[in-house]
Order: sequence, then C-alpha cells, then structure tokens
Amino acid sequence: MTETGTFPGLTNDDAEQFESALQSFINSRELPLYKMMAYHLGWVDQNGEPEMSTPQDRYHGHLVLTVSKAVGGDNASAMPYAIAAELVHNFLLVHEDVQNANTERNSRPTVWWSWGPAQAINAGDGIHAMARISIFQQRQSSGPASDPRRISMALETLDNATLKVCEGEYLDISFQERAAVGVEDILNVARKHGALFGASARLGGIAAGAESEILDALTVFGTAAGTARSLNTDLKALWPDPDSERDDVQRGRLQSKKKSLATAHAIETGTPAIRRRLGEIFMKRVLDPADFDVITSILEETGSRSFSENRVETLTGEAISALKSGGFPGQHRATLADAVRLIVGSA
Repeated sequence: MTETGTFPGLTNDDAEQFESALQSFINSRELPLYKMMAYHLGWVDQNGEPEMSTPQDRYHGHLVLTVSKAVGGDNASAMPYAIAAELVHNFLLVHEDVQNANTERNSRPTVWWSWGPAQAINAGDGIHAMARISIFQQRQSSGPASDPRRISMALETLDNATLKVCEGEYLDISFQERAAVGVEDILNVARKHGALFGASARLGGIAAGAESEILDALTVFGTAAGTARSLNTDLKALWPDPDSERDDVQRGRLQSKKKSLATAHAIETGTPAIRRRLGEIFMKRVLDPADFDVITSILEETGSRSFSENRVETLTGEAISALKSGGFPGQHRATLADAVRLIVGSA
C-alpha cells in the first residue's frame, strides 16, 4: 500500500482506510485500463504487479475527510466524495503529463511515457468518469449525505471545479507563447487551479450536512489554500529546495515556458532592459538550464521572488481567516489551519 502520511485531523487508520477504499474502487474493474490507473496511483508496476512506489500525497481526498470531521461528519459518509476529489486531481495530473511532456512523476515513468499519449488521455478520461461514479455511491449511504439534493450539489461542485481547472490549464498553455503576461493574469490562473481544493473542502461539508453559510466559508478557505499552493509550486520550480534538484515535472514547466507570478511581476515592473531580456528568452522554442539561471537571477534582482512569496503568505492567511468567518470552533479551526500550511508548504 502506498504510504500517505498523516494529514491534520486524520489518524493513520483514517489514511489507511481511505487508501484501501480508493484502491478497492479502482480494482473493482478488470480491464487492463484500470491497471494503468492503478499504476498512476502508485499501487502496481507497468505489468500490473503489486509494487510500492514513491509516496504520494492524497491531499484532496484527505481534506474532504478532515473537513467532514470538523463539521460533525464521519468517514463513512464522506468517503465517496473523498475518492471523487482525489480521482479528479489524478485525472488532471495524467493529462498534465501529456500536455507538458513530463516523462516522470513520483520517480516513475508517466502513464503517457509508458503507454503512449492516446492511452494516457483515455486513462485520464476514465479516472474522471470513475470520480463521478463515486459521487453516486452516496445513494447507498444513510443520513444527510444520501439526500438526492446533496448528491446533486456534490456533483455540481465537483464539475464546476473541474471546469475551472481546465480553464486555468487553457490560459496557462496559451500564455506559453506570450512574452508579456500580467500579475492578474497569473493570479487568475492560480485561482482556477486552486478551485479543486475549494471543491474538496466544500464536499466535506456537503457530506456532513453543513448549511450554506459554512459551505461558502469552506469554499473560500479551500480555494485560497489551493491558489497559494499553485503559486508556491511555481516558486519551487524556479527555486527548488537547497538539498534537491528540479524533478521532471518542475523542469517540464520551465522548459515549456509556463509563466509564474514572479515572472509576470518582473515583466510588469522591470526596466526596459529587463523586459527585453526576458522577452528574448521566452521567444525561444524551448528553454534550457542556462536560461533558468538567467531567469531566476533577474527575478531576484527585481524583487519578484519576494513579491510572490509574500502573496503566498497573504493567501495562506486568507484561507485561515475564512475559517473564523465560518464560525468553526477553536480546535477544528486550528486543525484546518494546519491543513492549509501543509497543503501550501508541500507544493
């Protein structure tokens, strides 16, 4: 079983219960297509044989469970929604690897690199369909979660978030060939990318029967956390942890000229010479490591790195403040605040 670690508000048993439920849901179907899904999720090798892969986070699914507990729910009622949120996240990752030509994820060949782009797209679409099917598993539960209106609300929440992430990807890709991309452009993309964390938090509340005021606060909370994580992901691609090198996903983002908040800030506030230098770099077909060094040097010089780090801190604070407006008790508020810090800090 993949090691998932402990998410704030969850015990090791909670994490193991979620992993087991997720694995059973995927393994309930026998076509080799589902072995591809299991491979991506880290349970089997390329031949479909059991294998312990590099640990993967399950933050979207775990957030659903943690939020549900915080508003009076339980794992049983929240589990179908937790599985759905995690699967949507992974469907997006499979497609992202194709879009960015990532050959590795979690220290293993990506699905498209192993089976080709066509099968990877098919597997990603299948994971998305499985996520929606999981939502309807809620009809077999009891209590508030089995209310058809709640199930419909959950499906709408998940679909709207998925569409927002797709919009964000469209903009992100379209910005690759634009030298001039503004700060608000990048923040808009980050907010769309953060929508799935907003949906995950809301799904936890829906499963527990929370009222609309709480659901809205949870959506703000999760979206702010997800937005901060998206921006921090870009920061870590530019400046990896001192004791590590850029991984394949991080290199893929930079080589394909994906724009970051720091880059946009430098373009908006830099001198004409700096804007011209950045424009020359981003006009290249593909960037190389030497270009990365020039870019990071410019972003340090313009204060753009600090600008981006400060925005991540501000969004983290906004996520935590949303919990106060939602009226969460102190203990639960502290747990969810810890969850925000983990989600953002581990980008």
